[in-house]
Amino acid sequence: MHPRGSAFVAPPGLILASLLLMYSVIAVAQDPARGGMRGSASGSNKPTGVVEGEELKDFHQALALQATGQQVADFQALMKSADGARAELLVFQQSLRAANPSASSPSSLTLGQALENARARHKSFQDGLSTEQKAGLRDILKRVGKADSDLDQETKRLEQSVESKAASAEMATRAESLGKALTEFFNQQFALGREMSITLASGQDLSFTLPRVNSPVNIANRTIAIPVTGALSQVGTAGVQRTFKLELHADLSDLQQNMTALLREQLDTSNQCGQRVAITEARLTPASPASLLVVRLHFERWSCTRLAGQQSSTELAEGDGTVEMKLSAAVDQTNTLKIVATPGRIDANGMMAEALRSGSLGEDLHDTVAQAVLAAVQGGSNFKIVLPPAVQNSATIQGVKFEDSGVGTLRLVETGQISISDEQANQLANQLNQTLSVQGTSAK
Repeated sequence: MHPRGSAFVAPPGLILASLLLMYSVIAVAQDPARGGMRGSASGSNKPTGVVEGEELKDFHQALALQATGQQVADFQALMKSADGARAELLVFQQSLRAANPSASSPSSLTLGQALENARARHKSFQDGLSTEQKAGLRDILKRVGKADSDLDQETKRLEQSVESKAASAEMATRAESLGKALTEFFNQQFALGREMSITLASGQDLSFTLPRVNSPVNIANRTIAIPVTGALSQVGTAGVQRTFKLELHADLSDLQQNMTALLREQLDTSNQCGQRVAITEARLTPASPASLLVVRLHFERWSCTRLAGQQSSTELAEGDGTVEMKLSAAVDQTNTLKIVATPGRIDANGMMAEALRSGSLGEDLHDTVAQAVLAAVQGGSNFKIVLPPAVQNSATIQGVKFEDSGVGTLRLVETGQISISDEQANQLANQLNQTLSVQGTSAK
């Protein structure tokens, strides 16, 4: 049995076939009916009966390239750091929408550190290769080297744009180019791992990192992207059953960016006679463990009269106001997510204040906001999308909260558990590796 977290060194079938091949060749060479151990034509005592076949050569080459236990651990750390850099790049790109980041902004510094860490781990891993491994992996190492060089160039270009306080549009273009270089770096590293027979996940592992997936939701005829990441960590066993803690992180930044448009499409009204509403701004921000929505709106109340067949409109009230609303996430006894919207401070006067506190405007605003946020939350909890097939039917959510993931970006954190068998754990590991394999070959 391999130690937990170790790589699969060589396929057992390949080892068995190679041993049988060696045994059969040696047996033929030593068969007395064939003249015993035959010598060379020149009379040399050097045996010539053992001929190394192509299968045996491939086997020896595979053994020479095989990763050691330490190299497996280093490679897993390398891939984790590369994936972490991709996550930090996403945070940086989100910060561009809010403001023009400076060279000393948290998102810029964190991204720079993550990229530096990923490239440093790559160098350390490559320096640790044996002479035989470097020779056998020459071609893939060249491609990895080029990907690393391209990543370095794109990193410097983005740093120059940030330091010179370039326009957000220019930095967004640089960040996009950096993202492509970082993806290629990740892909080539993964290809290197495959050549060294490194399996990133094993059914015996005590923890699993779930790949980032996108769970889109449709709200008011608008598609909102909900990227989700997650992890599993074993917390107990009972016979062949294993219990894992589940944690999912759903990125709600796209919901934040579209909140104003979503409320406008559903709440803006322009009745000739009666109430007219225009949403001017809606800001959804973290207030851990909840979130806070601040809505600014323009309100008008009109009255219509008809005299001698002519209708005339009279404005009765007009004003601008602000409404605050606290949004909390919860899980009920049926394992169903729900959003609790609690009205907060209302800054308005006259008819507008009345409509917000006890009229239809306040009720419509309350219901629309709760439904929009609930739809996004449910998208981040759609097990058929965010979890591998092996564990989709075994997961339950036990707790949920909102959280600030940096620079005011809102995310939903869900905790729960799954209980699976050893066989399901093996299926899970295979599915995770297949997902990474697709990621590693998609750019080729």
